[in-house]
Amino acid sequence: MARFFSFIFLVAAGTAAFFDWRAAQGFLTTEFSFAPIGQIWAQIHFGSLQVTQPAIERYLSPNIWEYGILPVLLWPAAPVLFTISVLFWVLRRRKPRLKKAEKSSDSESEEHSGPIRRDR
Repeated sequence: MARFFSFIFLVAAGTAAFFDWRAAQGFLTTEFSFAPIGQIWAQIHFGSLQVTQPAIERYLSPNIWEYGILPVLLWPAAPVLFTISVLFWVLRRRKPRLKKAEKSSDSESEEHSGPIRRDR
C-alpha cells in the first residue's frame, strides 16, 4: 500500500512540476518558481479553502491557522509532494529475509516433523 501512495504522490509531484514549468515557459521568463500549496488548493477548490480557515480559527485556535497551516500553504507544492513520495517509499513495509542457514534448518525440520496438529 505504501508503494501505491508513493507512486500517487510521485505522479502528483511530477504533474505539479510540469505545470509550473509550462507556466514559466508561457510567460517567456528565465525565472522558474514552484507554485505554493495554497495556490494549487485554491485553483482546485476555492470554496473548501474559504471554509477551512474560519472553521479552524473558530473551533480550534487562530494560532493553529496562523502559525501551523498558513506556513504550510506557502510551501512549494512539487517538492513537498516529492518528499512525501520518498517518505512513503522508504517507510514501506518489507518482509524480513531469512538467512540461508535458517532457511535450510527450517525446511529440514518441516520435512521431518510432518503436519502440525492442534489439540483443543
